[in-house]
Amino acid sequence: MTRSLRPNALGDITAENDHRMLGSAFVPTADFRTLIESDDRTVVVGRRGTGKSALYYQLQKHWASDRKVVVLSFSPEDAEIIGFRSLLKPFSSSFNLARASTRLLWRYAMLMEISSNIAGNYKLCHLLTNDEILDKHLKKWKLISGNFLTKCRATAKAYLSSTFPEEAVGDLPGNLDLNHIEAKVVSILEQADKRFVILMDRLDEGYEPDLIGIGIITGLVYASIELNKRSDKIRPVIFLRDNIYRALAKEDPDYSRNVEGQVMRLHWDWAQLLQLAAARMKTAFNVDLEKDQRIWDRCTAGELQGRDGFKKCLQFTLYRPRDLLSLLNEAFFCASRESRDTAVISDLDFAAKSISVARLEDLFKEYQRIFPSIQVVVNVFSDGEPEMSVAAALVLLDRVFKEGGEVLSPAIQQDLILLRPSGILQALYSIGFLGTQDDTTSTFTFCHDGRTPDKGFQDDGKLLIHPCYWLGLNLSRNALKPEEAEDINDEYTEIKVQSATPEIRNAKIGQMISQLEKISTGREGENEFEQWCLDALRIVFASHLANIEKHPNGAAVQRRDIVGRNTEQSDFWKRLRADYQVRQVIFEVKNFTEPGPNEYRQLQSYLTNLYGNLGFLVTRDSDENLRGGKDLDWVKEMYFLHQVVIVKFPAKYLCKLLQKLRSVEKHDAIDRQLNSLLDSYERNYLGIKSTRRKN
Repeated sequence: MTRSLRPNALGDITAENDHRMLGSAFVPTADFRTLIESDDRTVVVGRRGTGKSALYYQLQKHWASDRKVVVLSFSPEDAEIIGFRSLLKPFSSSFNLARASTRLLWRYAMLMEISSNIAGNYKLCHLLTNDEILDKHLKKWKLISGNFLTKCRATAKAYLSSTFPEEAVGDLPGNLDLNHIEAKVVSILEQADKRFVILMDRLDEGYEPDLIGIGIITGLVYASIELNKRSDKIRPVIFLRDNIYRALAKEDPDYSRNVEGQVMRLHWDWAQLLQLAAARMKTAFNVDLEKDQRIWDRCTAGELQGRDGFKKCLQFTLYRPRDLLSLLNEAFFCASRESRDTAVISDLDFAAKSISVARLEDLFKEYQRIFPSIQVVVNVFSDGEPEMSVAAALVLLDRVFKEGGEVLSPAIQQDLILLRPSGILQALYSIGFLGTQDDTTSTFTFCHDGRTPDKGFQDDGKLLIHPCYWLGLNLSRNALKPEEAEDINDEYTEIKVQSATPEIRNAKIGQMISQLEKISTGREGENEFEQWCLDALRIVFASHLANIEKHPNGAAVQRRDIVGRNTEQSDFWKRLRADYQVRQVIFEVKNFTEPGPNEYRQLQSYLTNLYGNLGFLVTRDSDENLRGGKDLDWVKEMYFLHQVVIVKFPAKYLCKLLQKLRSVEKHDAIDRQLNSLLDSYERNYLGIKSTRRKN
């Protein structure tokens, strides 16, 4: 009899939504037993999808069943962390201050939560009597509505000063009566014969990898370790993602002495993953067998059977429970659609391929708005090697610039011109598509939170495309070896769609604009100004003009400064082609403020044949508007005597257009600006009488 069609037969891939399967098919690993049997480890560290939230849930259940244990759970929302961060702005330049202040606040908050729980217990509340100091703090704590972090934030508001932050931190232990309260709570717990377990998860919500963000987490870790050592009646356990933990280790000078020995790293080998898969299959498919391998073989067929068959399955994962469950859910769903009770190798291949393609499509959807060229540049890596040098990646990306041409949309062309291959490489790292190899450990690190790399890319540096995209891109390899899976580090903050691309874009535009101010006017800076104009025009008109060149006709008598081919990709350029017959667009560059008759006549002489009847005169003037007198009269004379339009096009106006490109949504703003400028010429300037005074 075939199984019913269920897309998540082995359970949901997130522990928060998988309580039913966790309750019936949880695997009590060695890590789980270590946490419940000893107090040696306070910090649990794991990559995304390694089972931290599942452990958090099961530890809650385990300790809640013990009458002598009170479980306090802390799982903040991102808004709460963000609000708490705002109080620490005065410490934004000092990790030590952020760590010291939050360490004291976290300790105080945990002690007050324990005291509050004791005060609410009718059997234990009498132990709190006759202590005015603790009673005073407890009343204040209870008056604050909200959860753990909200109360902690309100307490911090009262004592942390933005004017004298160092002094405020120094006074904090005294203001909070911390030593007295800690001694009293520890004494009460000894009398009460109660143990308090404090579980803290989802601390990456609202986390940012700056000095304040790292300081908040480090302060919590220190406070938890100190309370764990202070009393065996207080058992804090913190769950941290690997990227946050490594940031802590890097920033904290006292890490090796105070923290390292308190850390447990979650690790899964093939045998543990088989145990996990078998437990889920036994529950989901009602398999009446005990041995893990037999359960696996009952639910699979052909090449998937046996230990080697299971290891083939693991090649498509990063040896993480979430990867494995996602893959098996899809494989068994595929088998069910074909009315089979067992999964075969073709189901696995289909599942791995479809998951990889889906992840690739999700990547495009997530970042398309802020990184328009993402799909074009990612597809350059198709059918190639997953691992390469930085130099080889730059060569591949350079291909987009040479072969993209006019078929790309305006937003994509502008993105490519602005970012260049090096900027695109940084952007692909910031969204987790490419990972960089650590020189000391040989592991590849993938960042998924929009940050730029901590260091620049070296040509001989190694890059790796994230394994989850290999099948979707049809790369030369489609699976990982077990030892390679351990060398993949994913750095995640909670889901936040951002990328380094806007920062790179804005930095490039800012550099271009500031560079103009440094160029001298006149002959001294004319070559530098001409090059600046070429670069600016290539960026501004990346999607409108093709093959923009300087001095394209070299040593000819009529040597034009900058020329680009009109591709008629927008309304303005179609208008120039239809109304003024402009196929090749001329930009005549003059590194001074006021052009004279020679400059106007020179540009007029260039406007023949394919160059049409309109050209642009680029100057150092501050305003694109024509002034009465020379400007307006020469433009009118060129138009009425020679039937050509010469448009004044100052470098400052080019800067104005560059500013429009800071937002990728505004790629058509340039077209509107140019249409408006040309309307002014046609409606106003070319219909006004001469401004020269008659004798």
